[in-house]
Amino acid sequence: MRQWIRRLTPETLKNRILLAFLLLVLAPIAGLVVYNFGETERVLQENAATKNMEQLEEIQKSFVDAMSLVMKTGLLLEQDETLRSALQHPEQYDTLKRKAIVENKFAGIENSFFLTGTTVYYTLIDFYGHVYTSFSPRNPLNYEELKNEPWVKALQRKDGDRYFWNPADTNYVVRERTTSRNMLSLYELLRDDSLRPFAYGRFSIDYEEWFYRTTKDRQGEGAYFLLDSSGKPILQSVAGEPFEPSVSAAIVRSSDSSAATSSLIQQRERALYTYSHIPELNGYLVKKVPLSLLFKEVDRQKQRFLLGFAVILLLFVMLTYLISSTITVPLKRFQKRMETSVKANLKVKLPEQGRGEILALTRSFNSIIDDIHALLERLKLEERQKQFVRFQALLAQMNPHFLLNTLNTVKSIALERDQDDIYDICVSLGKILETTLNTEVDLILLKDEMTLIDSYMEIQNARFGPGIELAYEVSEELLYALVPKFCLQPLVENAILHGFRQATVRGRIAIKATARRSQLYLEVADNGIGIERAKQSKRPRKRKGIGVQNVRESLELLFKNQPTGLALESSAEGTTAVMHFPLLLSKPYEKGEIRYVANADR
Repeated sequence: MRQWIRRLTPETLKNRILLAFLLLVLAPIAGLVVYNFGETERVLQENAATKNMEQLEEIQKSFVDAMSLVMKTGLLLEQDETLRSALQHPEQYDTLKRKAIVENKFAGIENSFFLTGTTVYYTLIDFYGHVYTSFSPRNPLNYEELKNEPWVKALQRKDGDRYFWNPADTNYVVRERTTSRNMLSLYELLRDDSLRPFAYGRFSIDYEEWFYRTTKDRQGEGAYFLLDSSGKPILQSVAGEPFEPSVSAAIVRSSDSSAATSSLIQQRERALYTYSHIPELNGYLVKKVPLSLLFKEVDRQKQRFLLGFAVILLLFVMLTYLISSTITVPLKRFQKRMETSVKANLKVKLPEQGRGEILALTRSFNSIIDDIHALLERLKLEERQKQFVRFQALLAQMNPHFLLNTLNTVKSIALERDQDDIYDICVSLGKILETTLNTEVDLILLKDEMTLIDSYMEIQNARFGPGIELAYEVSEELLYALVPKFCLQPLVENAILHGFRQATVRGRIAIKATARRSQLYLEVADNGIGIERAKQSKRPRKRKGIGVQNVRESLELLFKNQPTGLALESSAEGTTAVMHFPLLLSKPYEKGEIRYVANADR
């Protein structure tokens, strides 16, 4: 994540300042404005949807009013006594008189509904073979054919409805009057005051005419569609206006038998669809409004904002560039001076020019150069001192080598003269000196450390006599444990010097090795006089004893940040020294007849 941030972050300070202003100032402002535009569009969309729903409800109400007009027409015809008499007793009137009575009644009703703008087409069929219409039919009127039509048959059934609606009645009016394909018709059985039927009535309105008349003055608001029950458009106010099939499917799925009105947005067309279910037509009235038309003013505001924002952004970038240049140009100049000083191996100081932070940086850089020069002089002095110490160490190392060579000479002379005691002492001392001279090894095997102890004891027995017994309690596996070189010899030496110098009993030193929880414990126990009595009878020494302290420091140096320790416990029965440090095993392996130990020297 940090690597991506570093890659996207400009390298120069000037560009970083510019990026910071863009991200922290302009970007939030732009985001806020875009959010406000989005909220404005959402509110406009909600308001438009609400307005469209109200318009559709108003249009649907006008359609219901037209249907009420049709039903009122049937009621007026049913209640007219003159009309009822002509239909019930046609034999009392001649043909022209009867026709005049019916047509005058039709005309009177149409005049009373003139202001509604809705035309109702009447068809009356009496029970005596006469048919009356208020229009010119497409086909010649035939009483028998009309009487056998399904709607008449439905009204003739005793258990049938007295009236019912048909939203898909075929247009039967002459084409010069209307070219619509279907009409909305009310089929009604007319009855007198005694509820005796006297005629069959069909009252129709041209809902296509009503649709175009109603939507004629609303063309600028969007396109209107009339869908059938399957969602297929059958009428539209704007010719050629497309209707998305997915919208039809969504309207059919979401609607129910109620006249609920709702809306949805078609993202591909970027259009708002508002629809209402018309149960009387078994169809849907839909209004389509393009979002570009709905958000026309908002789009204009967006264009003006983007133009203004672009101008402000340009001015802001230029101003930011000028302001950042006042900071970065002096820094760039300061950087070049520093590079020049570095190329000159920091031997040239920077001229203390400028003011403010640049002057402070120049002085700090010159102070750093002075400190670096002083540090270099100190390092040179320390290097010379290290070389001197190394030379002294080489000289000090020559003396043990000379001593070892001299010891080998003495050993050869003792062997030639059959001086076995001197020869054995020289061999033991030689082993100790060889181990001392091997400065590349810090850890040796425990069995090798025991060999050194044996050599040391041979020398001590030759010096003081064989009065001290040395015993080991070490398992076979722990013989190959790695221990610090000369970690046991100082403890054995302390036991001899302090424990047995004034002891009257036969001396005994026991060395024990145990392993506990990845730690190696080495124990050196003697049966001497103890620490307290040794202090009381202690004689002044020419040099200070440093054996035990050296062992402690060696453990701390070799096993840093790991548990180590050395403790002394004393009593009247003797002294016990216990040290512990991490257990490191170097297991042996055989190759041929020779046994090797992996990583024995460390």
